[in-house]
Amino acid sequence: GIFCMIMTLWIVKNMKFNKLLTQTPPPHGSGGGSTWETKSTIFKDHMCMVSKRNLSNITNDTLKKSLLDLTNEDISKYNWEWDKTPFNFDKFYEEFKKEKPNNELPSKEFLEWFIGFFEADGCLTIPKNNHLFMIITSHKKDLPLLKYIKNNLSMGNVCINSNKLENYRWQVYNQTDVKLLIHLFNGNTVLPVRYVKLSMFIANMNMKLLKNNEKIITMINNCKLPRLDNAWLAGFTDGEGCFSVGKTKTFYRAIYNINQKYMANKIILDFILNLLKELTSSNKGGTYKHSSKTNNVYEMRISSLETCYKLRLYFDKYPLRSYKLIVYQDWLKFIDMALNKSLSMDIKNKNLSVMLMNIRNKKK
Repeated sequence: GIFCMIMTLWIVKNMKFNKLLTQTPPPHGSGGGSTWETKSTIFKDHMCMVSKRNLSNITNDTLKKSLLDLTNEDISKYNWEWDKTPFNFDKFYEEFKKEKPNNELPSKEFLEWFIGFFEADGCLTIPKNNHLFMIITSHKKDLPLLKYIKNNLSMGNVCINSNKLENYRWQVYNQTDVKLLIHLFNGNTVLPVRYVKLSMFIANMNMKLLKNNEKIITMINNCKLPRLDNAWLAGFTDGEGCFSVGKTKTFYRAIYNINQKYMANKIILDFILNLLKELTSSNKGGTYKHSSKTNNVYEMRISSLETCYKLRLYFDKYPLRSYKLIVYQDWLKFIDMALNKSLSMDIKNKNLSVMLMNIRNKKK
């Protein structure tokens, strides 16, 4: 009815969706500025160009879908700007002080980490009754982490999610707290697909606000580009990253990898890879289609022992906060042993075999 019409006009105004525009980062070393040059881009083999299509139709099509059912084509209908400036938490801090004047403000580094972790493991949920909520589900090994998040943000509660799967969830149902988190994520998400889902989430929230004669939330149309001078990648790795070791007939290997669904998110994997190549002064690593049955999952992988060892240049400064920290520390020790040239091969192989089993057991 009238609210849908108002929402359509609001989205048209704020998304400026006259044609499909995406932006891509310029080649490494080419300069750029704080906001990348806008380019009309067709992603090969996956993105379809949508031109002269009525925005209300697009909005209605996507809002009918579950956030879990979006396709590459759905994502391609949205436009956003790439922004390499630091995260901006001014609006979040302003609203947090109003709503929780007696609570300590979360630190900037925690918020950077949290956004990365939520983009990896968090869920924006739009139920039929439109009582929006957000959740993060983790294994019982990370129950302390969920409590840590709850305490730092002064919101939500932690409860058992599944006894059978041995996992817990941190959930935020209070609508004031949900709005606070929207202000945190708005303009600060990195993954394009997260941006699209947040757009849909905010559209639903604004319908509720309009019905209550409250001020709506203006969507900020940009995706932040990853940087190595903040904790986002540490949080994202806590959620999606994997540190693994292995052995072939002739050598041992270590792998750091991140998987992501959707071709639009592959851009971010490519960008992270280039940042890490620059950090480690190495050209090792790549981004590939995942070997699983689905053809819509991509993997960024670094498998050189020397390059993996240099990743500590980032993770020592911005540490992991989940159970994965223990795996990472054992992973580094494994690499250190594998690169040790002062030991005989027999002693080294014996030590590495034991370390390999320990790492694999801890990941179970």
